[in-house]
This record gives sequence, C-alpha cells and structure tokens, in this order.
Amino acid sequence: MGSVNKIIKKSPFFIKKLYYNLVPFERRYGKVFQETFNNISKLRDLPIQNLQDYQYIKFRNLIEHAYKNVPYYRKIMIDRQLTPESFKSVEDISLLPFLTKEIITNNFDDLIAQNMKHVKPVEFRTSGSTGKKLIFLGTDDVYKKEAAFVLRAFRDHGATMYDKPSVWLRRFVPSTKEKLWYYDYELKRLYMSAYHLNLKSAKKYVDEINSKKYHTLVGYPSSIYVLACLCEEASLGLEHIKAIHTASEKMLPEWERKISDVFGIEPKSHYGMQEKVCFHHQISDSSLYYENLEYGVTEFVEEDDQNIIVGTGFINHYMPFIRYKTNDTAILSKEKNTLFRVKDINGRCDDILISEDGCRLPGVNFYTMMYKIDGVKMFQIRQIDRKTIDFYLVPNELFSDKTIDQIRTGLQQRLGNIKVNILIKDSIERNRTTGKIRCIFNECS
Repeated sequence: MGSVNKIIKKSPFFIKKLYYNLVPFERRYGKVFQETFNNISKLRDLPIQNLQDYQYIKFRNLIEHAYKNVPYYRKIMIDRQLTPESFKSVEDISLLPFLTKEIITNNFDDLIAQNMKHVKPVEFRTSGSTGKKLIFLGTDDVYKKEAAFVLRAFRDHGATMYDKPSVWLRRFVPSTKEKLWYYDYELKRLYMSAYHLNLKSAKKYVDEINSKKYHTLVGYPSSIYVLACLCEEASLGLEHIKAIHTASEKMLPEWERKISDVFGIEPKSHYGMQEKVCFHHQISDSSLYYENLEYGVTEFVEEDDQNIIVGTGFINHYMPFIRYKTNDTAILSKEKNTLFRVKDINGRCDDILISEDGCRLPGVNFYTMMYKIDGVKMFQIRQIDRKTIDFYLVPNELFSDKTIDQIRTGLQQRLGNIKVNILIKDSIERNRTTGKIRCIFNECS
C-alpha cells in the first residue's frame, strides 16, 4: 500500500480525491497501523485480568529485548544481578532505576537497540520548556502504532478521526491572513487557524464549519474554549458537530463548563506524550481516564504529596524508555483494581496570549513552535502588552543568530507585527514548590 500512496500523491487532484473517498484511511496507513488497531480493538472489552496478563507479556518481551540488545539496560541488570526471569510480575519493574532526560542524554548511544541499527531511525524531540530539551530516536512504526491508540481514544466517545469529515483547530499556521483554513482531502479534515480567532472572524469560522456536516471538533482545550467564548458572545452555534476531542494541554474546569454549556457537548481528552511511554483517554460515560495497558506500564510515584507519572512504553523498541520519569502529575480516583485510576492529569497549562488584532492564542501553540528550534535550553515568554513580547532564553551549544531569527519569525507569524525583545539569561527561575518552570505569561492589564 505504501508504493500506491506514493503514486497517488503524484497524481492529478481529481484522482487523489477519488482515491481518498473510495479507500478508507485505515487501509491506506499500512499494515502496522491496521494490525495494531485491530488488536487493541479486540482487547478493549476483555476482563481486567486478561488485559493485565497481556500487559505482562508485552512487559516481559520488552525486558528481554532490553537485556539482550540495549547496552544501557544490560549493564544495569547485570550490576543489579537481574535477568529477565527476575521479573515475575509487572510490579517487579521497581527493581530498575528511574530514567530521566539527563540520563538519556548522557547515555544516548547505549540506549539504542543494537539489533535495530540497520533500521533507518526517525528523530523525536520535546520543546525543552523545563530546561531539558530531549532528542531521541524511534522508527516510523512508532507513529503508526501511536495513531492506532489515538483512533481508539476518539472512537471510545463517538468521535471520528478519518472516516467522517472533522474540524481541527490545531496544526495549521497560515502564512497569510487571507488563508485561515484549508481542507485536507486525504484525512478528511478542515484545518483552521487557531491564531486568528476573534469576534470579527468568529462568524466566518462558524459559517465554514456549518457549511458541511463536519462530525468532530478537535483542538487544544484552550482553543476550543476561546471558540466557545466567541460563539457565546456572538450568539453563534455549531449545527452538525457531534463530538469534541482535545489533547496536549490540561483542560481547566471552567473551560470544560463553558464548552459544554455553549456547544451542548461534553469534551473528551486523551493524554500521551512525545516520549511515548504511557497513554490514557476518557470515554463516553466517564470523566475518568482509561489506562491503556497495551501501550505501556504507568506508575504513580508519590513525591512531595504529588503522584509523579512514570511511564514505560511498549511501542518504541529502537530506543526503549523504561521507568521514564515525566514532569506531569496525576490526581488519582478512589477506585481500586480498575483501569480508571486517573481522575485528572496536571500537565501543561499556561496563560493565553493576545495577538496584535485581538485574537486569543493558547500557550500550547508556542510549544509546537519551539519543538523545531535548536539552540534553546530553556525559555519563557512574557507578554507585556498588545505590542510587546519579552522572550527569555537560556542558550545551549547550538545557539546562533539563526536561533534568534527563528524565534522572532515564529512569534510574529502567530502574534502579528509586534516588538519581540529576546533576552539571553543564564537561568530561568523555577517554582519553589513544584520545581517546574511556568513558560508563558500574559501580563497585559
């Protein structure tokens, strides 16, 4: 199917459109995606004990792979007098130490599976908001397996990803104000700019969404919240949307209430991360998060009265992460022996910035910008007023004049013709209680 897709991409538009309409995306995305999705769909409704047994099998396979092929883990196990047979249950994962960004950076080559060096790797990276930008490797199959879990998360609350047209208020940064949206026939998605949402443009957005029977609205929680506020103020409604799906940012209670009140739809979210170590999602009849045991092992480690999320992922065998300590924390439910252990997740949440023409831009949009910019060890954005941004950065060894140009261009592309003060610092202060860095502030009065 891969060679067919390459031919189709080079074909005239009418052939592409016909092909995309006739052949479902699930079949076009290849064997790994199809097999993963079919497998986790069959497992979805099994009793919890069966799912835990399946998780243990995947866990043991990962441990054996790491012991035989990954120098970093082999050394650790030998030093601790461990073998794969030492892991009698998933709980025995505690026999291994935590993995951190610093450890990954310092042991990069030794974390690569020696039996997979012949496979062409794909580079993954995080934004570096905490001061530790992480670059690591995987394979293209990681994307396909991840997509299968995301599709299941969508379908578990009646949303659509590929089979019906959807609206996405994310992933699109227009080069000009004239092009605020475009339709992707391959994925059946209307991508709309989240950078030009204001009271003046709201009716245009809603008219376009209502012009066809788009089924699902997808975006960052804060982007959907901004749209809901504008629709409420302008007395606008979404006529055909049946489901709302969010990700990549914490859903604040007031945002969720506003979205539900204005659109009459309870938004649902999934939680994953760039490092691909754990995956949770909400379903139709529960606000709790369903734990995807087929994806990995999630631990909640108590530190300073918080439950730190520690993940071990099954989908990246090229550079496996075992007991990876994240920067996120979870609020746990009181349920026992259940897959719905998580009540809420304290992930990324920042202020909303205001563009030159009054559009409200969620902070998460600027993290996606920083993924692609080298040269920055840590950063912080402070909006002083509608015309001024102070961008604080701690440089790393890749910093250059190009870094400054990329930051300035990215901010102005999103916020308009504003003044950008780039200030180089030795460090950025962390919160004394949590140890985290809050990255995006709006100080406009």
